[in-house]
Amino acid sequence: MIAWILIAVLLSAIPHPIMGRKVALCIHNCAQCKRTFGPFFEGQRCAEWCIRIQGSSFPDCSELDSIADFLTKLE
Repeated sequence: MIAWILIAVLLSAIPHPIMGRKVALCIHNCAQCKRTFGPFFEGQRCAEWCIRIQGSSFPDCSELDSIADFLTKLE
């Protein structure tokens, strides 16, 4: 019984393949926005956000609300 619980806990800690694809797509979108906005877009911070939220949302370069936190103005 304890062995089955241990196996279940260990398997739940393994990243799900679909989750990995979502994170990769999120990071890909960050890279696209970085290419589009250049130094005005914080690509690293966007990618870190993708990892933290595990790809549950995606930045969209054409939707200001989805990327506003990653835009900066140069001084």
